[in-house]
Order: sequence, then structure tokens, then C-alpha cells
Amino acid sequence: MKRTKLVYLLGKNEKELLACDEYDSEGSGKWFTDNPIMANEYNFEQAVYEGAAKEGLDVYMWEVTYDTNEKKIIKEEIWLQFTIDEAIQEKKDHAK
Repeated sequence: MKRTKLVYLLGKNEKELLACDEYDSEGSGKWFTDNPIMANEYNFEQAVYEGAAKEGLDVYMWEVTYDTNEKKIIKEEIWLQFTIDEAIQEKKDHAK
């Protein structure tokens, strides 16, 4: 049986995705990763209406398909969903 997970991520590009470490004692806890599993996951509203403008980052969609019988990832894809400017425009359009 296959299961698919779709989540939004924020990042500078596909290889610099926003992650947070709540136990970071030396700074804000924000860092960037090339591994989507380590990145912060958002729903649409969190990513587009709140996160993109606040963080100044683009919005990416991450799709993972997992085979529950074989216990492995069979498909993984990440792509740009909204640039920061498109996310800000989407937020403005939604507010109307």
C-alpha cells in the first residue's frame, strides 16, 4: 500500500530549507538544511500567509510517497510552489 505526504517548506532554494532547533543555546535556532526531513513543515496558510513574508523565503512543496509494505520511500520530489513575491501577492489577494 502506498501513502503520499504533501507539505510546504520555506527556503532560499531546494538545498537551503528552513529548519529550527529549539535547543540551540547560541542563537535563534534557525538554520538551513538540504534534507527536507530536517526542515520545518507547514500547511498552506502557515507557509503562504504567515511564513514566507515573515522569513523572507520562498515556498516549496515536498511530496513523498511511501510504500507501507516494503517500508521505503518510493518517490520524493520537491519543487518551488511560490516565490516570496508570489506568496505576498497571494496573501493580498486572499485578504480582499
